Amino acid sequence: MTDTNPVALLRAAADRLRTLATSASHEGRTAWATGHTEGSRSPVVVDDQKYPSVLIETWAERLEDVNAYIAAMDPRVGLALADLLDDLADGDDEGVINPWALPLAERVLGEDTNQ
Repeated sequence: MTDTNPVALLRAAADRLRTLATSASHEGRTAWATGHTEGSRSPVVVDDQKYPSVLIETWAERLEDVNAYIAAMDPRVGLALADLLDDLADGDDEGVINPWALPLAERVLGEDTNQ
């Protein structure tokens, strides 16, 4: 994104998050949880414990923290962050945009300027 307008940057990030979160949801399932496969007991992230349509599997116990992080950042979080970014784009009571919001928007858009 070449637009340096902070409002446009925040709104574009909100739109991207909303699109990604909606695409990551299946059959209205927006909550993800950690679990294990039935047979191998491999750590997984699922959107439904009995009938998962989203299943992210890691094959090592040491990666269970990765699964916990992925589950914590489920589509509900993406939608909430999108709403937050839209709100931040409006600025505070004086119309000032929080400067901490811009790096977040850049990361969402894949524009990591401060790696």
